[in-house]
Amino acid sequence: MATKVKAIKVNDGLSDDQRAGVVELLKAALADQHVLFMRMRNYHWNVTGPQFQQLHELIEAQYDQIADAIDETAERIRQYGEFAPGTLQEMLDLTRMSEEPGVVPSAREMVANLVADHEAIIRQLREDTETAGEKYEDISVEDYFTGLVQAHQKMAWLLRSHLEGANI
Repeated sequence: MATKVKAIKVNDGLSDDQRAGVVELLKAALADQHVLFMRMRNYHWNVTGPQFQQLHELIEAQYDQIADAIDETAERIRQYGEFAPGTLQEMLDLTRMSEEPGVVPSAREMVANLVADHEAIIRQLREDTETAGEKYEDISVEDYFTGLVQAHQKMAWLLRSHLEGANI
């Protein structure tokens, strides 16, 4: 029989309610990143067409970057004394993103979908950044989310550049 490990209480200047609120934001961001990561893996494996190699490599570079963000986000949850969700079911329950099982779009649609996904995450992270700062008074997570926004902006731009004037 497995025993549940209890985390040691954190005393970082935030109240329990502030910390709990921030952790919920981090868990949702973690789940959103997981769903995007899996979509990118799917597209990386299934992209076809004349720009296969270029898109295959670009998508791989981006999902590697997302994997690093996933790890950092999970570790931030741990820094608040909570356990990070770690199952696919938990990610699906927590995400604010949607999935399309069984759909393999064209290369152009893949790129457009990834741009839309990055932009959706950017919009959500902007809200989460404001909530972390104003409601929970946590400048650390506010700063962290700002960095994630910047990373997603760059990834969206790189993908968007493929759509501008391209025949993919």
